Amino acid sequence: MLEAKDLVLEYGGVRALNGMSFTASTEQVTAVVGSNGAGKTTLMNAICG
Repeated sequence: MLEAKDLVLEYGGVRALNGMSFTASTEQVTAVVGSNGAGKTTLMNAICG
């Protein structure tokens, strides 16, 4: 299981993620979807470090 709670990430004072939370279970396929610029890559980079 992967769980993230209240993620906040800023780039030079611009908030890219604000209070993002989610849970991904090992028994399910989880997808992150959204329009361009929604923060999908930023979310994955924050999780992976």
